[in-house]
Amino acid sequence: MAGIFDKLSSASKGVSDMSKSASETNNLKKKIAYEQERIQEVMQEIGKHYYANPNGDYSALCADIDDRKRRINSMRNELQSIKGVRMCTKCGTKFDEKYTFEFCGKCGSKLVSE
Repeated sequence: MAGIFDKLSSASKGVSDMSKSASETNNLKKKIAYEQERIQEVMQEIGKHYYANPNGDYSALCADIDDRKRRINSMRNELQSIKGVRMCTKCGTKFDEKYTFEFCGKCGSKLVSE
């Protein structure tokens, strides 16, 4: 009887882990979509300001876009890691969890470890 309960417990833990992973994946996807939408809004803002003042300073808005792109990249890497995939941040090549080298096999860049 104990064997059946162990199997049920193990199965329910597996389902729970998959559910948690799916939830994390959905949350990351929502955050990425939000950041992408915000980048579009900031770009529109830059366009409006530029139209009003072509010689203005837009460095703060551009820095905001750069920060958001970095966050998106980080979240995409986290998504890949949840799926068991590593991705080169320079060229975008994907490697499965069996790829244990520290450098990208395509471009030679150092792979970021999670």
